[in-house]
Amino acid sequence: MIRKLKKEEIKYVAENYENAMSINFKEIGEQPISKEKYEKILKKNFKNSFMYVIDDNGIKAFLWFIKDGDEINLEEIFSIEKTKGYGKKLMEFVFDFARKKGIKRINADIHSKNEMALRFIKKFGFTERTIELSFDI
Repeated sequence: MIRKLKKEEIKYVAENYENAMSINFKEIGEQPISKEKYEKILKKNFKNSFMYVIDDNGIKAFLWFIKDGDEINLEEIFSIEKTKGYGKKLMEFVFDFARKKGIKRINADIHSKNEMALRFIKKFGFTERTIELSFDI
């Protein structure tokens, strides 16, 4: 079942973030942010955004998005247990939420080298609209 994340579950999600994302980040040659930093980010944004989990005898996947006018900015979606269809269920949940709220666009910011995430998001009809460039100093 998909339900809202409880504030006391943020620590659990943050602890699993690093493990769940480490494979993706390793493939692109970067490190995910630490679980401590991720926990702080989630706590800071808890009241002003939407955070959901799939609870199937424990948290199996996490979804975080921000509603900005008639758009949704998809901040995070990851499964603790891969290949179970949890990501697909969360994406379907976002689309349903968007339709009910009259949302016109859903945005997703994905690292250009994260081929797994790009393939996943494109399966749902997402297309490249903008390119964000970075310069590390």
